[in-house]
Amino acid sequence: MAMKTCSRIGCPELVEVGTRFCTHDQAEHERQRGSRRARGYDADHDRLRRRWKPRVEAGQVCCARCGQRIQPAQAWALDHNDDRTGYLGPSHQLCNGRAGGKAAHRI
Repeated sequence: MAMKTCSRIGCPELVEVGTRFCTHDQAEHERQRGSRRARGYDADHDRLRRRWKPRVEAGQVCCARCGQRIQPAQAWALDHNDDRTGYLGPSHQLCNGRAGGKAAHRI
């Protein structure tokens, strides 16, 4: 099993490759992220995702971010718009994560 140091700067703990944080820092990371509901994932979100799921898994939907078709086996997310007041629609998991990362680093 390959190991690396925890991703928190200054933490010397070793974690498995593919894991970002040690147990202590993962707990702190989750506290800082806020609850699932605070991040915009409530019952309405779950209901809307269930409505999209059959079409996405049949390969009938294009990514709201990049415009490429979401393949049946690909991971996907129900993507919020950039100000999180509504939805863009299904997006590739990677496209959704990339957009979130960019938004988190805007000045």
